[in-house]
Amino acid sequence: MIPLGASTLGYRFDSLDVALREIASQGFDLVDLAMIPGYCPHFNPVTATESDQEALQERLEDHRMRVATLNVSDGLLGNPAARDAPMAFIRASLRLAQRLGAYGVTTQSGVEPRPGHWREVAEVVAPDVRMLGDEARDLGLELTLELHKSMVMANGQEAVDLMALVDHPHVGLALDPSHATYAGENVADIARALGDRVKHVHLRDAVGKNIMVVPGDGSVDFTELARALREIDYGRSAMIELEYADARAPEVTPDLERAKSFLEESFATA
Repeated sequence: MIPLGASTLGYRFDSLDVALREIASQGFDLVDLAMIPGYCPHFNPVTATESDQEALQERLEDHRMRVATLNVSDGLLGNPAARDAPMAFIRASLRLAQRLGAYGVTTQSGVEPRPGHWREVAEVVAPDVRMLGDEARDLGLELTLELHKSMVMANGQEAVDLMALVDHPHVGLALDPSHATYAGENVADIARALGDRVKHVHLRDAVGKNIMVVPGDGSVDFTELARALREIDYGRSAMIELEYADARAPEVTPDLERAKSFLEESFATA
């Protein structure tokens, strides 16, 4: 069965220590670290000192946690006037990911284009992504771009087109069924269309345009998704990524426990 882990994003209103403690309490040993200044500020690789990084490693070891990827963003690619901050943040995240033994970094694909201007934005994003893909390769990592609403890669066709435009062996897709549902699409179909370009998976449910839904409470067919991932020989983990407008550990942890139980059964029966 595909190993399940959890993201610290669900605990964005709590400290990283609380997030790791609560995730470990549910029997997970695999984690995505969410690092999004102003939204989920669990760690900042740009401002972190050497001692900060050592302390992070110690925290992970104390909780017996392995890191799958770092889920990062500090601004969006595709805006030449504001390019430096997201590039610097992703580069620092790649170096931290190597240090922590992660297999990669997940980030956003780029700014949302105006209608009729998709190619124009994608052609600004692609060279930067290829450059970051080279840096990921040199560190023995991969960079994954998340299929995400209101971005340059917001649906299955845009994912196919952007992956073809970037065309880098160390750049792939981070697949999120909640955002596929937001786009009105079947996430399993997107997985089959992208094949080995799918290099990371988030697990969150959705109902229509509501993407903050606990797995099992929405419309996503996770058993079908698990079948599709097996069909494409997906060999990585799948990370439960809860998200809330406002919730803290006492509310989040029971949802995480329930999601884990539901997804273990869904993936086992696929």
